Amino acid sequence: MSEPNQTNQQSVEANETFDPREKLDFSGVNTSVPTGDQVKHYQARYQALEALLEFAAENGKLDPPDLAMEVKKLKKVFFYTPSDALGVEELCHAEAELEKLYATLTEMVNPVNILTLQTTSDAHRVHRPWWQAVFLGSGSVGRNFFRQLFWVAVILMGLIFFRKYTTLDIEETGGKDSLSFIDPFLYGALGAWFYLYKNLTDLYTNRALHPKKLSTNWLRLFMGALAGGLIVHLFWPFIEKMIPNKSLDVTQGAIGFLAGYSVNFFYRLLDRFTQAITPKETAESPSVPTTPRQAQIDILTKRLKEMTDEQDKVAIRRLLEKL
Repeated sequence: MSEPNQTNQQSVEANETFDPREKLDFSGVNTSVPTGDQVKHYQARYQALEALLEFAAENGKLDPPDLAMEVKKLKKVFFYTPSDALGVEELCHAEAELEKLYATLTEMVNPVNILTLQTTSDAHRVHRPWWQAVFLGSGSVGRNFFRQLFWVAVILMGLIFFRKYTTLDIEETGGKDSLSFIDPFLYGALGAWFYLYKNLTDLYTNRALHPKKLSTNWLRLFMGALAGGLIVHLFWPFIEKMIPNKSLDVTQGAIGFLAGYSVNFFYRLLDRFTQAITPKETAESPSVPTTPRQAQIDILTKRLKEMTDEQDKVAIRRLLEKL
């Protein structure tokens, strides 16, 4: 059988998002002798386990170190034992041990898992024609996303430069700029782009970039552009009062950029606008918290009213006098 580090290139090309956690359906198959597909599945599962082990060891997270010996023992079962000599009982025991070690290592290296390791590894490349690779990338899923972000930045900067050029031309001719309303949206999208680049770079270098969360980043770009435009166009009179003596164009671009970059900035501005246009409510006087001594007095007073036995009443009155 092949070594675990020799990756089947054809299987990677056929399925770019292969998840070794996926379970195979062997219903209806004679399991008295393990089939080749079963063994290959366990081998792929072991390779994922070994990748987690290597990452934990490289980053000083392998605790205890004896886990490495337990993982390597499974290598003999899945790679150096012929299928016809591998009993079902032995295979089931090895699979149970594999799953236990997989869960242990996954918790140990969290938030890193096998999917994030594959996303940031050149061993799992996405193969595309050269004319697609120029724009979409042909490396790992993580590197490809940065390539796509690069082209988004090129488009945004091109549009911003074009708008600046047309604005200068309009100012020279004394005409009216009918496209000025799109500028805050462009700067908002640019702010969201910087936010994504900063966060995704940290995730990529820490190998915690999850492929299933990448699609939400495109929505983050859209929401950044929308936030930048809405803040400027809907609330500009309020912003102009808060930031006086500023150049109109620069201020609109800066506010749009900040609204796209920081969601907290966007929400804080909305809260300030809401407080400015809504009447202030009278604050209720805060209730004084009851002290433990007062709580005991209240309880004893209530019990005293409920008591019918005179001796019990006398005992409670004595306690109240002490308090």
